[in-house]
Amino acid sequence: MLSNNFTKTAFLTRFSLRKNWLKLTIWAVAMAGLFTAIAAKFTSIYSNQAAIDSVMETLKSPAMTALFGKMPSGVSTSADIFAAEMTVFMAIMAVVMNYSIVIKNLRGEEETGITEIIRAHAVGKLSLLGATMIEAIILNLGIGLLYSLGLSVANLSGTDLNGNFLLGLGLGFAGLMFSSIAALMSQIVDNARSSTILSYLVFGIMYIARMTTDISDPKQTWWVPFGWVEKFSTYKNNDWTPVLLMIIFTIIAFALAFFINSKRDVNAGLIATRPGKKQASVFLNGTFSLFLKLHKTSIIVWTIGLLILGFTYGSIFSDIGDIIKTNPALEQMLGKSAIHSANVAIIKQFISMLMIIFAVLSLIPGIQTIHDLKTSENKGYLEMVHAKPVGRSKLYLNAITVATITTLLVLAATLYGLYLGGVYSMKDPLPLKTFAKAYAAYISPTLIMLGLTAAIIGTAPKLSILNYLYLTAALIIQYFGKLLKLPDWPEKLTPFGYIAQVPVKTADPETIIWQLAIAVILFGIGYIGYTRRDLK
Repeated sequence: MLSNNFTKTAFLTRFSLRKNWLKLTIWAVAMAGLFTAIAAKFTSIYSNQAAIDSVMETLKSPAMTALFGKMPSGVSTSADIFAAEMTVFMAIMAVVMNYSIVIKNLRGEEETGITEIIRAHAVGKLSLLGATMIEAIILNLGIGLLYSLGLSVANLSGTDLNGNFLLGLGLGFAGLMFSSIAALMSQIVDNARSSTILSYLVFGIMYIARMTTDISDPKQTWWVPFGWVEKFSTYKNNDWTPVLLMIIFTIIAFALAFFINSKRDVNAGLIATRPGKKQASVFLNGTFSLFLKLHKTSIIVWTIGLLILGFTYGSIFSDIGDIIKTNPALEQMLGKSAIHSANVAIIKQFISMLMIIFAVLSLIPGIQTIHDLKTSENKGYLEMVHAKPVGRSKLYLNAITVATITTLLVLAATLYGLYLGGVYSMKDPLPLKTFAKAYAAYISPTLIMLGLTAAIIGTAPKLSILNYLYLTAALIIQYFGKLLKLPDWPEKLTPFGYIAQVPVKTADPETIIWQLAIAVILFGIGYIGYTRRDLK
């Protein structure tokens, strides 16, 4: 009976790989290429002990610990720094990759009706989930192997073969662990949007737990699955125990996913969606309110989630801005006023680093809202909408309005959470206007990113993946630019590069004005393209 549940699993695996080969190839090449290129860059940047000691002073600070994780002791080679800096970041990239692929393969296919068509043939009940699991194993361990080989090619000082394969395959198994979380969440709820929200909620809880334990008590990070990637002790002890824990976690999560999948019907979940009201609300009287209704849960979750994330980062301001802890004699030498000014400068520098992360995270729900025009179009939903007297112009304008409101609301909530965290942790917290200035400066670049999304969806919706690729490139350039000692010109390839260092510096009004003008032009291009092209 069990074997019948997996009938045609191999066939469905080949079918899925053939269908997704381009997406999988892009992810594999991008991830492995990025990893290897940065490793090669580290070879030249941190080629001597003086450069290593200099960067380690920065990386050991609470601010860098919150971002990259706890730095190991006894760092002496460029390989040590690379492993310490890149592990958490590449694990986050693996989370995004696996969530997008697994949820699309499972819940996405059910929503479009493909799963029901496949299940109408002689296919086992668990075959689709089994094929997705095999695909995730091939993808993650394949990328992990490319990581290991890339490290060997980069020839970092201080590497060894055991460490190369531990770091590479360890990141591969970390990705596989989160693919199992996405598979499990896809069985618990009955639609792709809720599966995505729930999966990222689990990851968000793990990330915050990892960050707080790294700062307060790194030994407690062992209790956080996402924190296991920091425990490899790469090129030191080369500890494979975290990999074993990831494998156990993955087996349990997939086993639960298979069990739930065997008990549920197609298009059903462990938690059923509540039935709607018999009569629509008076507020649900147009496309604008329809978009708000469809994205209500996403807006609420992203707003509250990033409010909490901001508060968590703000709660460590007291640790970041306390240079007396590292050098008690400074207070006697400089005086309390100078020490306070130095502490404030350090915190503002930390905020300027966080702003690119907060801006990218805030853009995700906004971009998803605009992409919903393409998704609903592909599913045939818009044909039903256009059967009513609803024009393209109104649909497009309502979509970008909801997207803009969502992004700006989420960004505001994040910075307000950051402010509240500072109030909670500091005796003399930063004023709210400091965060308001940072918020105002980042409105124009976020609108450019939304405008670019609207232009692509309006004119060439098949290229929508470029939105996320460009957003990821912007994050990498701004996030790692200083550590990789990149020249200044790559920063200017993204709109965020023109307003960096806010609130350390004041944003240039002229820059904000021309960025807003570009955003309007991009929204206009999207409007013209969307209103003139045919559906699909």
